[in-house]
Formats: sequence, structure tokens, C-alpha cells
Amino acid sequence: MMYFRMLMVALRLAWPHLLAPWRSPLLRWRMETYGCQAAGGRLLHAEEITPGRFWHFLRSNRPALARFLRWAALL
Repeated sequence: MMYFRMLMVALRLAWPHLLAPWRSPLLRWRMETYGCQAAGGRLLHAEEITPGRFWHFLRSNRPALARFLRWAALL
């Protein structure tokens, strides 16, 4: 049941950009405030986040993102 609620939170955050979540202004803004970095270590602005950077960010921050989704599912 918890995984279903976590999935619903993730879908709500990516909506209406389900097929291209890196275009979601909310997700890009959250990645910017969390500290998404370029290859050289420079912090990226939301407009600079590419699909590759998006997927790299998800892979490298998977435990923290799972904790966030678990927390948001409890609300």
C-alpha cells in the first residue's frame, strides 16, 4: 500500500509531464534547490537541466528521493 501511495506522489509531482518529467517546472525547481550539479561541480539553474542530468540526478540521489516519497506518502 505504501508503494502505491509513493507512486501517486511521484505521478502528482510530474503531472502533466509524465512522458518527459525533466520538463516539469516543479521538478526542475526542486532539483535546482537540492543542488543538481554539472559535470564540473557547478550548480545548475532549473533552465539548464537536461534529460541526461535529470536521470543522473535520480540515479545518484535514489535513497534520498525514496525517503522523500515515503514521507510525502504519509501526509
